[in-house]
Amino acid sequence: MVSLLFVFGIALTPSGNAAGNNPTKPASQGVPKIGLAANELGRLMILEYHLIGYPEADWRRTPENFRKDLQMLYDNDYYPIALQDLVARNIKVPVGKTPFVMTFDDSSNGQFNYLVKGNALLIDPKSAVGIMEQFKKEHPDFPLTATFYVLPGIDPGLRLFGQEGYIKQKLEFLVQRGYEIGNHSYWHQNLAKTDDAGVQKQMALALKAVQSYLPGYEMRNLSLPFGVFAKNPKLEISGSHEETKYRHSSIVLVGSGSVPSPFSKDFNPFRLERIQAGDTPWGPKAYVERYKKNPSLRYVSDGNARTITVPKGAETNIPATLAAKYRVLSVEPVGAGQ
Repeated sequence: MVSLLFVFGIALTPSGNAAGNNPTKPASQGVPKIGLAANELGRLMILEYHLIGYPEADWRRTPENFRKDLQMLYDNDYYPIALQDLVARNIKVPVGKTPFVMTFDDSSNGQFNYLVKGNALLIDPKSAVGIMEQFKKEHPDFPLTATFYVLPGIDPGLRLFGQEGYIKQKLEFLVQRGYEIGNHSYWHQNLAKTDDAGVQKQMALALKAVQSYLPGYEMRNLSLPFGVFAKNPKLEISGSHEETKYRHSSIVLVGSGSVPSPFSKDFNPFRLERIQAGDTPWGPKAYVERYKKNPSLRYVSDGNARTITVPKGAETNIPATLAAKYRVLSVEPVGAGQ
């Protein structure tokens, strides 16, 4: 029997809505003072990772650089939230912080690896999960989470983070620790190159495979293989194959940019762009620097999940259904009066 231990502080065990129809009110009636003016119509980042390992390359981030990414986000007042919370507009983020979402595609071994040493089973401190769990321990005010888009149907030893004997244990650990499991198709089928039945088969078989390890678990988020849409995009959202039905509440693309606020008329949960990790002009660091130079573009939380605080004049960018559901507050735009 392999025992479960702590390593580098990493344990292998788990650990609203407002009254409607309020008129827009000025910030002095409810928005705390922060370094940046609150702007909950600003843009935010969904980060996209694939391989974690060596050497650094397109689609691969070294463990050291991945940790640097986390430190950069922490140091610049970014705050992790779950993708499902973004889509549900459940944005519980401290005042002055900017939410971001972390995603991983393909469920490769470098994302989540176990080291077996005698009777001890340890999370590899150089795997993505090991790095995130350690970072959370060191920074308890930074509740890291992520969505892992998995491939259950590729070759044994590669599928579902590799290590066939530990698949169930890994999936259970992720869910217990607040991570999300997302659909990436059964074996990375290009959805544009199959028919309607094939699309539904890919979605449903992936869900069925995950439920064989996590009974009753629903994968609510889809990452399009190759970022390519099916001929009938409705089947990416919902459908069935044999006895298995699926329904997704969001779809992420391969690239290549930030996303509108979930409170904006421009927000489309089924067309969510992502920012590919890497030291490139279009990587996370480049966006952080861009928002430093142009703070009016950045989503900044007012610290209250029941209000939407926006620059004066931007209230019309909020859908009427949301304006009736939340209390809308207005502030002077960044740079006003300077």
